[in-house]
Amino acid sequence: MKLKAAGFIVLASALLFAGCKKDKASADEIALYGTWIKGNNYGDTLWFMNKNGKNILRMAETFNIAMLVYAEKEYRFRKGMLEIKQYSTSDEYFPITSFTWTDRGREFTITNSQLYIFLSSIITYTYRKI
Repeated sequence: MKLKAAGFIVLASALLFAGCKKDKASADEIALYGTWIKGNNYGDTLWFMNKNGKNILRMAETFNIAMLVYAEKEYRFRKGMLEIKQYSTSDEYFPITSFTWTDRGREFTITNSQLYIFLSSIITYTYRKI
């Protein structure tokens, strides 16, 4: 009886340990870590980082230099596609289909309206890592 109880405890511990493993960041997620710019104006900078174990995209929420407001959104890569969680209260990630590496880890392009959902601009911008 003691042997069965000990075996059960070992098995339960192993399952609990395996279930608590966090997903490791993918190579693409890590390649985005850092500061990215598309120009030299306010709002032209994106920051990708790991914060509290989550991949975070920090970006200007407004383009008014007198009222600095930033947003932080979770991001991930799934099947080679960048996805961003637009709302912190949701578990849903939205695919950014326009994201393309032009030089992996150094430069990418993205359509403005997919990055800033409140814009109707369909201009594609190039961001470079600094």
